[in-house]
Amino acid sequence: MEWPSPARSGSEWAMRASPDRHVMGCVFFSRTLEMKGLLTLAWFLACSVPAVPGSLLQLKVMIEKVTRKPALMSYGFYGCYCGWGGQGTPKDCTDWCCWMHDRCYARLEKKGCNALTQVYRYRIACGLVTCGRGSLCQMQLCACDRHFVYCLKRNMRSYNPLYQYFPNFLCI
Repeated sequence: MEWPSPARSGSEWAMRASPDRHVMGCVFFSRTLEMKGLLTLAWFLACSVPAVPGSLLQLKVMIEKVTRKPALMSYGFYGCYCGWGGQGTPKDCTDWCCWMHDRCYARLEKKGCNALTQVYRYRIACGLVTCGRGSLCQMQLCACDRHFVYCLKRNMRSYNPLYQYFPNFLCI
């Protein structure tokens, strides 16, 4: 299961209607994230916060604001794919989110985007992430990160503390 190509900008992903997608009981997309224009405008007027710069370090903030879990302790070494590198089969839905995020970054790297250090603009308002304008790389990177944190949020029930500091040599 792959996310849509990062060739689409964040706003195109938000406007595109797609059914809920499930693999092995994991929820990767949800119709509830696709809000109509007027509702979205009202939501952001009520809850808006200023845009903040982002990078790999800002992904930590995005994870924490959306999932309300400490990013590094909860996901930094989780399963076979959360954190640096990855091998084997993802352990659960949370680990599958990390696997897909790794693939999204790899596609961006192939296009010449520096997914680890590229700065982009985004807003977080009431748990919703909105990617700001920027270069194609910036918008696609933000879309990868946004889909990742939403995937983590939707699959929080799969989170297993036994995989929190899972040794990589067991990933086969």
